[in-house]
Formats: sequence, structure tokens, C-alpha cells
Amino acid sequence: MDIADATFVVTDVETTGTSADDNRVLEIGAVKVRDGDVVDQFQQLVNPQQSVPGRITEMTGITTGMVFEAPPIEAVLPEYLEFLGEALLVAHNLSFDESFLNAEFGRIGRASLSNETLCTLRLARRLLPGLDSKGLSRLAQFYDIDVDGRHRALGDAEATSIVLHRLLSQLAFEHEIDTVEGVLRFQHQSYQTVRSVPAHIEDIREDVLPEAPNAPGVYVLKNSSGTPLYIGKAKRLDDRLRSHFTAVESSGARKRKMLQKVRSVDWTTTGTELEAVLLESRRIKAEKPRYNRAQRRYYSRPFIRLDTAHEYPTISWTRRLEADGAEYYGPVRNTDQANMVVDVVGQFFRLRECDDERLHLGQRCLYADMDRCTAPCETEDAETYAKVVARVRALLTGQDQTVLDRLRERMRSASEQLDFEKAAEIRDTVEQLERILEKQRIAAAPIRRHNAVLVHTDNDRADRIDLLLVRHGQFEEALAWTLPPTTPDQRAQLLDRCRSVFDPDADPPEALSKRDATEIRLLSHWTYAHRDELTAVRWTAERSPAALADAIETVVTNQAEVCT
Repeated sequence: MDIADATFVVTDVETTGTSADDNRVLEIGAVKVRDGDVVDQFQQLVNPQQSVPGRITEMTGITTGMVFEAPPIEAVLPEYLEFLGEALLVAHNLSFDESFLNAEFGRIGRASLSNETLCTLRLARRLLPGLDSKGLSRLAQFYDIDVDGRHRALGDAEATSIVLHRLLSQLAFEHEIDTVEGVLRFQHQSYQTVRSVPAHIEDIREDVLPEAPNAPGVYVLKNSSGTPLYIGKAKRLDDRLRSHFTAVESSGARKRKMLQKVRSVDWTTTGTELEAVLLESRRIKAEKPRYNRAQRRYYSRPFIRLDTAHEYPTISWTRRLEADGAEYYGPVRNTDQANMVVDVVGQFFRLRECDDERLHLGQRCLYADMDRCTAPCETEDAETYAKVVARVRALLTGQDQTVLDRLRERMRSASEQLDFEKAAEIRDTVEQLERILEKQRIAAAPIRRHNAVLVHTDNDRADRIDLLLVRHGQFEEALAWTLPPTTPDQRAQLLDRCRSVFDPDADPPEALSKRDATEIRLLSHWTYAHRDELTAVRWTAERSPAALADAIETVVTNQAEVCT
């Protein structure tokens, strides 16, 4: 029978202990699977006629009170048998679940189960020899399975059904097994008859991986001639490299093809994860490894441009960062998001949209008639206009949430009027704008004025705090502040670097390159992803390097107290 035509009932039982003779079934959960889809499910608590041990309650959440009024096993088993029918019985560590079910059948005078059986643990042992553990929890982690109710019967059955689907797909691809009979035979094959891991993979596991450091950095997978095949970054090089060469048998076809060619691994450690992110980007673009799909070229992302050099500023978007006196915010993901931000500013703040020539004519235009402009051509009130621009700046730096609140109110109003299409459109705008403004809130300044020390606390590195120095929106360098305590040498080093990096007499760079713009975007993404671990100490020309160092030291001291 073809696997696609078969019916599998993936079953899990929760019990009061580990002995089928002395302990009892607490719960039965099962899902019925056809052609990879769950078509039905079964779940029932069982009164075991004995108290539930505390360790079982701690693991499963099932208490004696929960099963006190549940039906006894003799009432539950017939329902389960009807659900099972003639399907293949599947379980992870089948011998455990099957032994408890058959013991319960014996106690009520029924024959043991006669269905064909399949154990996903057996399959995993043969298909994933490189995986350190084949338990259900480890497989769920390996396959990135997120199922509600883990350690309850139905939740574990659902997780096992996903594992089954992945293993059957691997069997079909690697061993060309697509029949039930073939799968049943395969689960009993000796390990020697199952294809072994290639020798070069074993060599890398034994000789190279033990040398990988527990530090951030960039790694390169190379072929026999030393040509880079893949460049990646890692927060911890040892963990990341181990993940590449663990259970390679279950990797996708593209990755398996790459690993067949890998003969050596190199790495470069960095002081921080952010430095690894930036170094990875540069190296991929320079070397263009065959198996890197992303980051192979520099893209021009849109920036929001507030032309504050003019008496009556305008807002627009551009792909170039110029030294023209304008304020630049972002970047944003694409032109749709750029147009959305410009449109929202136009709706709520009504900055002028006409060109300078039309402005100087002193005549109202269509934008003013549409209530999309405050008509400074008529009012000539630069002071009032400047206040509006200040509010726009507060929005673009993430400091003012008023616009988001007003958009949410419009969304609620549209929903109350049953205009759900409009409500959904506004909801999408709010979600995108929230994310954009949250990134800007971390910087709290236009790009060329983004000058700060980002104090980063990593829970995995309790012996240090990283100080990330950002000047004109670009990452400059990182300092490691070891804990505890603060030493005079550390303070002297910090003060020296603050004087150098935050030199008030230094001019901002001229037009930024595509590489600069890309690294500004990477910094923005990284800080957003780690926003809960960061404290920004901002610098302005009015703040002396010594005052900046004092503020940083205060934050570091507070963070160190939290860490300890």
C-alpha cells in the first residue's frame, strides 16, 4: 500500500508511572492522519482508580481531582478502538504506549491490539544518527515544532504526527521508500544497513568542531580547493557549526548537496554579535559564495527625508543619503512602506507638497483645497509651520504616539460601521508604522545625528557588558566592559574612546555609500531585535566626553547589579 493511501493513528498515553503492570493509563490522545493531514482526533482523560503521583502532575499538569470524575478505562478503550479501526498504530517509543494499552486490555478481558505498528523513535534512530537525542522533545526542537499541550496526550500525539511526516518525507527522498510495507521493514533494519554519515563529515565533527570557540564570529564552509561555499554569522560559533553538522541526513536537499562538498571550516571571532553581523555582510558581498542566497549585493533601501534646510520643510523619500542639510530617517523595507509613512505625515500634519516655485507664487493649490496642506504660501506663518515640523520630527523619532492612537480610533470606527475592509487596511498601516517607529525610537534622532553608546547586556555572557559606539548612525567600535568591578583602566579607556569617537569638531560624512546605507540598516535591525537588552546613552555636542563617560558608567553599574 502506498503511504499516501494509508491511515495512521498516532497515539500517546499519559500514565501514573513507568510500569505497565503496576501503573495505569491517565489519558489517551490520538490523531488520525491521511496523506500527511490530520483528519480527526481523540482525547480522553481516564480514572486510573489510584492517585496521581506528584511527579506526574508536575510533568503533565494532570491532578487526581481532574481524573476523579473521568470515565474508567473499560469505558474509554472501546471508544479508542473504534477510533483506531484498522489503521496503523504509530507512537514515539511505541513499546511504552503499546505495553500500557495491552495491559489495560488484559485487565478488562480483551485481546491485545493486532494492528500493524510503527515507531517514530526507531525511524529517528536510523534516519538521524547524528542527532544527540531522539526523544520527542529533542525532535520537536530540531524540527521547530510548536504544538500546544506538550506533555499531554493529545499535544504529544500531534507533535509525533509532525515528526512522522518529516521522517516519511526523508525516507522517500533518501531511500526511495514510499510504501507502508517498506517503512515497516525499515524500522527494524540494523544500523549497519542504513547509510552511514560520509567520512568527511565525521572528520569535521571529530577534528574541527571541538576547536570552535564559544564566541561570536563569522564562519566559512569551503570545498576541497578552498573556495567558500557558504559564509554565516553566529552568536556562538561552536553551537552554530555543530548545528550544521548534526543530523545532516534530515537537512533540505540544497543543504545536503552543499555539505557533500564541504572539506574545511574556517572562522573569525568578533568581540560582539553585531560585529559578526556586519562582517558577514561584507564578506558575502565580496566573495559571493554559491550557497548564500541573501546579502549577495548592496540594495538601495528607501529613507524618509525631511527637508529642514527650507523655511517650510517638505517630507519625501529617497534612496540616497546626501549631505544636504536634510534629516534622514530609516531605512524602511521598501517603497510601499516609504509611501505609507509620507502619506500618513501628509494626512495628519499637512506639510506642503508643492515645489518651491509654486510656493513662491503665493497662491493656494489643489493640496490646500484637499486639506492636505496648511497653505504657508498664503499664511506665511513660519513659526506655526515650525511647530508642525517639530511634531513630525517627534513622530519620525518614535517619541510621539498620537498618530498611532488616532489611526486605531479610525480603525475602531470603521469596524463599528461594519466597514471591515477599511478597518483591515488601517490595521495593516498601524502594524507597519508601529514597527518602523519602534526602530526609530531606539535611535531617537535622524541618522546623521544618531550619536550614542548602546549598553548591551547579554544574559549568556554574565562576565561582561558591551558598549557599542554609534556615530552619525554608523557603528564605530565595541568596548568590552568586564564585570565586576569597574577599574580605573576601564574608565580611562572609555573616556579616551569617547573623546576620539564623539569629537564635537568632527564633521559628519558626505554622501553615504550603498555599503554605509546597508550597514545602517543592519544596525537598525539588530538594535530592534535586541531592544530589550539595550540602554542608549545619547551624545550631543553640548555633552562633554567626561559627562558622557559618567553617564555610561552609571548605566553599566546599574546593569551589572541586575546581572548579579
